[in-house]
Parts: sequence; C-alpha cells; structure tokens
Amino acid sequence: MHPEFIEFRIDDIEALSLFEYDGVIKERIYQYKGCGDFELNNIFVGPFVNELRFLYHNYEIVVAPSHSVEKMGNHVIFMFQCLGLPIHDIFLKTEPIKQSDQSYLTRKEIYKYIKLKDEIPDLEGKNLLLVDDICTTGSTLKSCIKLLKELNPKKIKILVIAKRVFSEEEKMELMKNSNGRELEII
Repeated sequence: MHPEFIEFRIDDIEALSLFEYDGVIKERIYQYKGCGDFELNNIFVGPFVNELRFLYHNYEIVVAPSHSVEKMGNHVIFMFQCLGLPIHDIFLKTEPIKQSDQSYLTRKEIYKYIKLKDEIPDLEGKNLLLVDDICTTGSTLKSCIKLLKELNPKKIKILVIAKRVFSEEEKMELMKNSNGRELEII
C-alpha cells in the first residue's frame, strides 16, 4: 500500500485522502469491511498516526454513517481511533442503503437517508474532522457537511482513507450518462 495524500475540496471544505481507491487499498478495505478481517484495523491510519495527530491536534472526529453498523458497529470508528481524538458517532442512516450498490447518479440521493441522531454532544465552536473510509462521489460527505454546519462548528475538515480518482475518459462517460442533470465530479 502506497500512500498518495490526495488533497481535494468538497464545497468549501478542505479534504485529504491517504490513498487512491484502487489496487491493494481497495482489496484491503474490502477484506477489512466486507470480510470482517478486523485485524487489519490499524493498517490504514496507523502508519501516519504521528503526522495526522499533528495536523488535527485540536479537532474532534465526527464519523460518517455506515451501512455495516449492524454487523460490527461503525467500522470507520475503529479505523480512526488510533488518533486518540474524541470521536462522535452522530449520524444515522434511515435506510440500509449501501452506496457501493448504487450507480454514480443514484449515489447523489444519499442525503435523503442521512440525519443527525436524536442525542448528540454540543459541537458548537469546535473544530470537527469528518472521517470516512472511501470517497467516491462525495455525496455522503456533502450530506454530513450540510448537517454539521447546522451545529455551528468553528471549522470542518475531511479525512478519508481512500478517494476514487476518475480518469478523463470516465469523467466524460459520466457526464454523457447524466441525462442533463448537474454533475460534479470531485
């Protein structure tokens, strides 16, 4: 696994991905998440723990919702707990929608199924680090950002394990198949 450290933005929020979502990292995430090989827990963030603690030393982690909560709890929590930052699991998926089973365009509809849990800590004026395992379209993260902004944090940043990077041909194909719908490819 070779880190890429991809900087990108979702709306006005700075984001960092540790890896490009392909090859070995894709296989390891599937092995961890899909097959339940929880011994892999620390291979994703662990090698960069000192650098990430430095970058996000005054942040509190907010975890993106996961479809796998029923099986093992939110696996993303376990991936990022090595940072030693406070972690808040404040989002809820109202339907068991698995993003990887959706088309690129259908993934944009995830906002309909993400909400804040009934009881959450006071995050007003805090620096929040929104974390997730994979960023493909950014739709889940955008939905979470919208809800987080309602809580009046001081700052929001994003950290993901892996980001899908689209080739120019893939971008053209997605645009062609969007049927005139507005399409942002991050």
